[in-house]
Amino acid sequence: MQGVFENTARSLGQFSRFINSIFGNNDANIINFCRTEYGTEWQWAYSTWQRERKFPNYLDRDIAA
Repeated sequence: MQGVFENTARSLGQFSRFINSIFGNNDANIINFCRTEYGTEWQWAYSTWQRERKFPNYLDRDIAA
């Protein structure tokens, strides 16, 4: 059982390093991603990332905003 947890922890570490290599702390890469994925609403996506450290889902967006 311990081997399973070790493999899971190793996989999570690899995934985390992969994501950091793409985005890191470089805002230019995050802004570019937001522009590509969210189009004209990239600023909303970027501000959500800055506030919550996660990318927004269109279904979660407040319609009244």
